Amino acid sequence: MYISALTRFAAREGHPNVPALHIETLDGREVKLGAWVGYVRQRYRANLLPDERVEALDLIPGWQWGPLKPGPRLNTERNREIVAQRRGGSSLQQIADLHGLTRQRVHQILSGVDAKVEDVHISA
Repeated sequence: MYISALTRFAAREGHPNVPALHIETLDGREVKLGAWVGYVRQRYRANLLPDERVEALDLIPGWQWGPLKPGPRLNTERNREIVAQRRGGSSLQQIADLHGLTRQRVHQILSGVDAKVEDVHISA
């Protein structure tokens, strides 16, 4: 089922690089595809993945065992808006909802994980 879901995702998106939280719907069932992809890569690195599974994944065009390229570049304009919104009294959840992010990601931005934005650090 997971291989089918990954194959379908890759065909639709043009690559098999599934976001960590992605859920694919296959035959009316929700498949936590992002979590599964992370799991199989972890098992592969530990040499605990069956050969049949390795071979099936290797057949998917563009499949990589890792390390993967870094995520998208920093969105400094958005990050500045987030800082301003937090300083203006918005909650983490309000900011997350506005920007389509998780509260954890908003907190990371505000904590200076993305320190390329000047004067980002704020107590959350």
